[in-house]
Amino acid sequence: MTWAGLATTGPIQARVKLADGTVHRAAAWRRRNSSLTARCGPLDIELRLGATAEAAQMALSARARAEVTVTEIGLEMTPQIRGSVPDWVVYNGYHSWDAAGVAPAGKRQSWWTVGVADGAGAGLAASAAAALKYTTRFDWEDGRLLLTMCEFPGLKQNPPMWQARRGDAWAADGLQLAAAADVRVALRRAARGPRRRNSAWVPRGWLSWYHYGPWISAGEVLENSTVLSHGHLRSLGYRVIVVDDGWQQAYGDWSPNSKFPGGMSALATELAARDQRLGVWTAPFLVSASSDLAKRAPPAWFVLDPTSGERAVDPVHVVFGPMYILDARHPGVRKHLRSTFAGLRAEGVEYFKIDFLYAGAYAGTAALRAGLQAIRRGAGDGYLLASGAPLLSVAGLCEACRTTRDAASPIFDFELGSPKPTLIGDEVVEVGRNQAARHFLDSWFHLDADVALVGGNLSPEQGRTLVTVAALSGGPFFASDHLAALEPERLALLVNPRVLELVGARPAAPDWEPTERDRASSIWRRDGVVGVFNWDWQEREVVVSVKGRRRARDLWQDRDLGLVEGELRLQVPAGGARLVALAEA
Repeated sequence: MTWAGLATTGPIQARVKLADGTVHRAAAWRRRNSSLTARCGPLDIELRLGATAEAAQMALSARARAEVTVTEIGLEMTPQIRGSVPDWVVYNGYHSWDAAGVAPAGKRQSWWTVGVADGAGAGLAASAAAALKYTTRFDWEDGRLLLTMCEFPGLKQNPPMWQARRGDAWAADGLQLAAAADVRVALRRAARGPRRRNSAWVPRGWLSWYHYGPWISAGEVLENSTVLSHGHLRSLGYRVIVVDDGWQQAYGDWSPNSKFPGGMSALATELAARDQRLGVWTAPFLVSASSDLAKRAPPAWFVLDPTSGERAVDPVHVVFGPMYILDARHPGVRKHLRSTFAGLRAEGVEYFKIDFLYAGAYAGTAALRAGLQAIRRGAGDGYLLASGAPLLSVAGLCEACRTTRDAASPIFDFELGSPKPTLIGDEVVEVGRNQAARHFLDSWFHLDADVALVGGNLSPEQGRTLVTVAALSGGPFFASDHLAALEPERLALLVNPRVLELVGARPAAPDWEPTERDRASSIWRRDGVVGVFNWDWQEREVVVSVKGRRRARDLWQDRDLGLVEGELRLQVPAGGARLVALAEA
């Protein structure tokens, strides 16, 4: 496949991997009507090609010639960009918190989407068209790109994807490829498959997790709600109050504990009187070993460990004790999920943060989708934010999806006798890197770059950076500090009307500025607004290219920067950000 003057895929081979580790390849394609066929080990592979104005389409299917267990089916190619091997890989992680970025073209794995580019940014992109049944993985190594349908290896390496009998047929979810002089444009074109759920609102509000953690109580929720419903803050649109982990009896038992004596209904009623909406956090596929559900649910409701045959325990979320995993292939589990969320919606919950969704895929991608469909039916017109989520699997079912790791951690300070938001490493840098690398996924869902956190052990400039990233993400915008305790200079970061006006528009796109350190670009642009970031620990000057003659205004400082032509030079504090509006002079 060739895009004139830009890119070529090189020769394309079929590739099949079996449960015993055997890999078969086939490059001897035969044309049959409008498709290509090849015999690849025990399978006959069929490849159908199509095209739209923006992308090439690949439909891959197979038929088994013998009984066999298949773990991977895909294609292999050797792309070139303008006649040369690509220099950079734009990679994506499997779920929300996994790393995404732009890295030198060494050995690299990517999920759902991938881009390969030359030094100037021209490139070829590929994306799964859907994730209804399978997971799509891309592997880049030694100039070869592998496009693979598989199941994610959550509890078992090389898990079976297809238990085939002789004559059985299999079909992939589809792939799309695009090329452009800017690889980010190619990625956006290739990823235009699933359609985002329509939503009349982009939520803005407050989230309990980062300051209060699991120690949250109804009183603390209402204290912060009061701050947002009075004075200047009332006019700024902070309407959604989300109670995160800590309100429930246990993982799996999604009813209020003793810290919420009036229940969710009473809390929703009180918030509604303040013109606010209630949101709650859940982890719908995880069940604490100490919960009532773990004791009373039928054994068939749970994913089994592939080695022991006993109930599987999630190997990822271990901080609160063993967590079993619901298997949404079972109709009883789907009924339970639907009933749980219908009950919460009836209590007045309008916003649902559904977390640790990777666990639902331990039973397979199709099982995760089935579980999410049940949740969707139960939640009705509620807003669903997916987190810890296999990205493409939630498209079309959830209004929004987290694109980054957590911005910080709630750590209990025993000297203060209370928790506080705490940075442990380079969280702020990693949030920026992921959001920049995933900015083109807004056709799938609203992009949630986590919270506009400004307190705890963050510097004021780190807080400014997180607020700027959240405002430019195009998705939900949530504060998450103890608002009444914030110092005035930190609270000011959350009440700047010029910055808040940016919330909910399309995501800002980063300039092409790849680095060996895999950092986000320092310059993000959207409709005449430029976000300028300093991801380093020393103040530095950033030069922003400007088309023609423009009048510049600093949105954070509400200060006119005068006329600029050709370029704008800005001093950006260590770890900080600037926001500039560029208008025609």
